Amino acid sequence: MPDISSPGPPREHAFEQMSRASGATSFGLPAARPPPQRTGFLARRWRPLLALSLLGAAGFSLLREQLTIATDHAVITAQTLPIRAPITGEVTDLVGEPGAELPPLLAFARIENHRADRGRLLDAIQGRDRARDELDTVIGHLAVLEGLAADLRNRGAGHREMTALHLDSLLREAVELRAAAEARAQRAAQEAQRAVELARGGHASQAMRERGEAEMEAARREAEAQAMRVIALQRQIEAARRGIFIQPGQLGASYAEQRLDELALRKADLTSEVSRRQAALNRATSRLTEEREQHEAQRSAIITPPKGALLWRLHVLPGQQVLQHELMAELLDCRSAFLLAAMPQSAIPGLPPGSAARLRLAGEREAHLGVVVGTHGAGPAGEADSLAAQPTRPPGATALVRIALPALPPGMLCPVGRAGRVVFEGRGLPLPW
Repeated sequence: MPDISSPGPPREHAFEQMSRASGATSFGLPAARPPPQRTGFLARRWRPLLALSLLGAAGFSLLREQLTIATDHAVITAQTLPIRAPITGEVTDLVGEPGAELPPLLAFARIENHRADRGRLLDAIQGRDRARDELDTVIGHLAVLEGLAADLRNRGAGHREMTALHLDSLLREAVELRAAAEARAQRAAQEAQRAVELARGGHASQAMRERGEAEMEAARREAEAQAMRVIALQRQIEAARRGIFIQPGQLGASYAEQRLDELALRKADLTSEVSRRQAALNRATSRLTEEREQHEAQRSAIITPPKGALLWRLHVLPGQQVLQHELMAELLDCRSAFLLAAMPQSAIPGLPPGSAARLRLAGEREAHLGVVVGTHGAGPAGEADSLAAQPTRPPGATALVRIALPALPPGMLCPVGRAGRVVFEGRGLPLPW
């Protein structure tokens, strides 16, 4: 038997194909739908997967929020150094613009006060002049006293010399008189001896003998008196040359030398007075120096900034009149900058000192590491105004957290005033990156 092939799918007639193409059967009825085709697993499950991914992202965000603490209310700030006017006056020679670094050895500003009070200075000048005049007067009196003492010493020396010469002449006279007295005594002795011999021979009376003996005794005593006179004059000459006078009517020294003793006492008083006047002059000079320095300080003042200072704010202009202690400018030291972040009050317990923090400044991709130092309280009145910049505050109860930043890289501009986002290592857990 011949092989019969298996029947295949029935072929459609051309009329049926045309009818299917036109969407109608030969009887005007719509064509039957083709059976659905099979699709993949992802095509059939994409909606549940999308929902699961959204739920996972939300859960990860919640978990990340629980693990970390972050804030966008952070700014780099520093304490400003206020520059106040030391005196009242006019501002001159003002240099520098806000944001510029000031040279440390040059004057930042000068204040001139041409109406400074000169009363105390004039009083000090008059006191110095008066003390100097009094000292010169006492010194003049002392000089006059020295001249008078020198004159008295010369007069005393002359008196001693003249007295010695006078006594020397009296001594020579006494010597001659002693010689004459001795000659008379010798002659009287001879005549008395002759009278005694004549009386023994009966040639002279007893009265003549007695008269001769009396004259001899008188001449002998006169010669001895002249000898004592000579000795006295020699002693007077020796004492006169030593300034001691033992003549009748004089008490040990001449009148000029007695006046020298009085002048010595007066000189001692004047010397003490000179010392006192000199001390008063020294005090007056010291007071004048202090008053002159004080007047110069009140009349003119030069303000020099510290090293590395940056002019942050300027409150005066050249030619402006300022009062003493009035705020002129505010300086800033960028090396002492720190980060100040405003955090909700509830997040503070999770930020103990020493916690790590990562700062990313606005407009930068690189992050900077820091360490939490503590909270920044309100402090004394006016301390908040001394900050160069303050962060914005989130709604609700907030607290300020101070964060120490690392040293600025060389060449980096002062970052004070720049804001950014801070992520903390909260609750003792590591950062999620």
